[in-house]
Amino acid sequence: MKEKVAKIINDWDPIDLFPYSPKDEYEMEIDLISKLLDESTDLEHIANCISTVFTSRFGDDVFTKKYNECFNIAKKILYDSE
Repeated sequence: MKEKVAKIINDWDPIDLFPYSPKDEYEMEIDLISKLLDESTDLEHIANCISTVFTSRFGDDVFTKKYNECFNIAKKILYDSE
């Protein structure tokens, strides 16, 4: 599951860091989200946590994505086939 989360988060590139940053730039956030999935599969909870993880790690002046976008990412993580 971590590989799926990594691909989705890296493809999303929520802070627009690529291609200028290392490939593992979001590794800590991916780890946090992956661990969360072991505890919950509630779509809204996952979306809120994605928003919280990126806001707390980068600040709301850098992470400017809206909840709806986090919700769509959570939906991809939970429901899209690999």
